[in-house]
Amino acid sequence: MTENKQVLYDLRTTYNGPFVVEDFYAEIDSWVKEKGFEKEHKKKMEHVTKNGKKIEWVMDINHKLDDLHHGVIVLRVLLNDIKEVTVKKGGKKMRINNGDVLISIDGFIQSHIHGSFFQVKPVYYFIRALIDKFIYNFWTDKWDGAVAGDCHELFKRVRSFFNVQKYKYQ
Repeated sequence: MTENKQVLYDLRTTYNGPFVVEDFYAEIDSWVKEKGFEKEHKKKMEHVTKNGKKIEWVMDINHKLDDLHHGVIVLRVLLNDIKEVTVKKGGKKMRINNGDVLISIDGFIQSHIHGSFFQVKPVYYFIRALIDKFIYNFWTDKWDGAVAGDCHELFKRVRSFFNVQKYKYQ
């Protein structure tokens, strides 16, 4: 059993305009590979409607902090009304997508301390919670900054990607 501590809650950004969905996927994959993290797709759904495609994409990005702690970044992407548009750029026709994007990022720390001394009995668990709260934080706050920093870095990368897309296809 693991303890999940939410470090960062609901970091959001939105975008409306032209972009290429495959380039967005490639941008996320390149960030994950640069940082040396592992990704796990939780959900990838695509619905075709009258107004365009609706794509929902949820993935967990995991990285090991130490033997007992793992950082988890949950990335939720909702793409609404995605339509394929042909644009002339430099004498060439390019097929791009146009639509609405909502991105939400959450950060968690998973603690695997179930086999340690402080998880054996409820009294020990209570004593550990008191020590963490009032005396010294052995486990809880040690990795908060690392996971939150990675979440903010991904957030900045996604925002900069969409800021470039805004001017790239005008």
